[in-house]
Amino acid sequence: MFKFHYHDESLIVLANERNDFMRQIGFIPDPVDARQFEDYLYTQGMLVRIDRHNAGYNVWVFDEDKQSSGKQELLQYLENPQNRMYADAVLIAKNQRTKQEKEDRAAPEYKVVFSDQVVQFPRITFLLAICILAVSVPMLFDDEKKIQMVRVFGLVQQELKWGMTLFSNLAFSTQPWRLVTPVFLHFGPLHLLFNLMLLFEFGRLIESQRGALKFFFIFLVLAVFSNLAQFFLGGINFNQGFHIAPASTFGGMSGVIYGLLGYAWMKAEFQPELGISVPSSTVKFLLFWLVLCMTGIMGPVANVCHISGLIIGLILGLLPRKFTL
Repeated sequence: MFKFHYHDESLIVLANERNDFMRQIGFIPDPVDARQFEDYLYTQGMLVRIDRHNAGYNVWVFDEDKQSSGKQELLQYLENPQNRMYADAVLIAKNQRTKQEKEDRAAPEYKVVFSDQVVQFPRITFLLAICILAVSVPMLFDDEKKIQMVRVFGLVQQELKWGMTLFSNLAFSTQPWRLVTPVFLHFGPLHLLFNLMLLFEFGRLIESQRGALKFFFIFLVLAVFSNLAQFFLGGINFNQGFHIAPASTFGGMSGVIYGLLGYAWMKAEFQPELGISVPSSTVKFLLFWLVLCMTGIMGPVANVCHISGLIIGLILGLLPRKFTL
């Protein structure tokens, strides 16, 4: 459960933002009685808020489930506010708050328990998977569909020539989607299955901890930078001298996957309070696979896309805390 701080205004905001569940349970005319009743409920593990209203004080509970029990406690208190247990509760509550404040000061600032946190459905991850399947599955069974999908979603078109005309057609024309959509192209079943599995592994983890908007922004940055890097640098070769040319047709989510790996890896190392962790075995396996693909054993692979995605992911994961994505 969340640890609430006594009379902390941020607590009031937090409670309202989470469920808007404050419920009024009654009214106490005397300020001394109101404070004493608040202390008593604090010792019972019930969080309340006392608001001045006209000549007295309204009493609110933050947990809707405790509204009924809170009302019952208030009725009993109003019948006999002089009961010894209420007076004793004042001292007990003071000691408990002092102890809690010492524990909070001693603990790292980021140490907050989210055991009751509701993990939302990773809708961006799921949407990306649907897009991949919609584009890639037809390509696996029909060569004509493959050509058609590459023409619509690919970053490289055979009719484009190297130079400013090519770059303007890619980034600043009426086809800006080509900066992102190559990630949805997959040219084989294993390629497709492997990337989908890793997308769900990293996507669900990061989206659940950082939220849909931040995850979508991270995806866009990784997709655009890795695609552009592959396009401009993927065609470099050293056969009979150094040659720079547009990369051949490429596609796949792998650049984004390696970017998510780099992001999760750095967050796990340097900001563990965010709750993002990645097994060391996964890091080692994907780095091994990266090197293996660079050897050429696996055939034509968009290695620049992998490397650039990983680098951008590492950078995003190492952003200072105040700029944390």
